[in-house]
Amino acid sequence: MRARILSMLCVLLLLLSSCSADKAGDGSAYQVYFAAPLPDGEITNPIQGPAVLWETRRLPQDADVLHGLVECLLSGPVSAGLRSPFPDGVYQVSAPTLTDGVCEVDLSEHYGGLSGADLTVADYCIALTLCQVEGVEAVSILVEGVPISYRDHQLLRESDAVLSSAEDEPVYLSADLYLLRKEGGLAVEHRELLVPSGSTPEEVLLRALLSAPETQDLTPPLSDQVRIIDLWVNDSGTCYVNFDAAFLDSRPPSASQARLTLYAIVNTLCQLPNVDAVFLLVEGESISDYGGVTTDVPLEPNPDLVVS
Repeated sequence: MRARILSMLCVLLLLLSSCSADKAGDGSAYQVYFAAPLPDGEITNPIQGPAVLWETRRLPQDADVLHGLVECLLSGPVSAGLRSPFPDGVYQVSAPTLTDGVCEVDLSEHYGGLSGADLTVADYCIALTLCQVEGVEAVSILVEGVPISYRDHQLLRESDAVLSSAEDEPVYLSADLYLLRKEGGLAVEHRELLVPSGSTPEEVLLRALLSAPETQDLTPPLSDQVRIIDLWVNDSGTCYVNFDAAFLDSRPPSASQARLTLYAIVNTLCQLPNVDAVFLLVEGESISDYGGVTTDVPLEPNPDLVVS
C-alpha cells in the first residue's frame, strides 16, 4: 500500500524570480509559464529544483487576452533556459471560453499524448498563465472537445501550485483515498495531491478524504460538519487526529458502519511511510468507543474492508 505513495512524482516549485528582467506590471504584460530546463547528468534526487518558470510577454491592447496567451504558450518560450512542455503540432481547436470563472481551453489531439509528470507540468503552465486574467478562477483543458480521462482532476486552479523557496518545496503525492461504498465496504479512489509548503502529507491526505469524492457512488467517511482541530505523528509512528465534537455527534447508528468510517481514515493515513497506526481524539480527549467500536487504543489498517 505504501508503495503507491510517490511523494516526489512532480515538484511544482515556482521560482520567485523570472526569466525576464521585469515582472508583468500592467494590463498588457503577463507571466507566461514554461517548463524549466531538465537537470544534467545522473539524477540522484527526484527533487531537482523548479519544474516551471515564467517569462514576461506583452499582448496588443486590443487582443483577445485568453486566446493570445494560449498562442504565446503554444509558440514556445523566447527566453534562453526555458523549454516548451507541449508536443510539437499542438494548436487551439477553438478560442478559449470563460463561463462562471472557468476558462475552457480546447487543444488538438497531440496534447492527449501527454501523461504523468509531463501532463502535470503542461497543464499547470496553462493554468498558471491563464489564472492571471481577471475573472479566471480555474482552467479546464480539453482535447478535441473531450477531457483527458486519466487526469486526476479536471479543474486546475492557481492555488494548486504554491510559490515556495528551494528550502521548503511543495511535493506532489500520488495516494489512495479509502471511501465508503453505498453498497457497503470501502473502495479506493486514486488521487494526486499537492502538499504545499507549511502543510504535512497527513493533513493534506485527511482533508482530501473528507472532501467530495470524484467517483460516483462513493461518499466521504464523515459529515461536512466535522472539523479537524489538529493532527500530528509521534516518533513511534502513531498519527493523532483531533476532531471537534461533531465527530461524535454525527457517528453512524451501527457498529458496522462506524467501523467502515474509522478504517476509511486509518487506511488512508497509514499508507504514509511514517504512519503505522491512528489514535483518535475529540476536543483533545481520547474516546473509549465510536459507534460501538473500541477506540481507546491506536487503530492499525484493515485492508480486508476494501471491496474489489
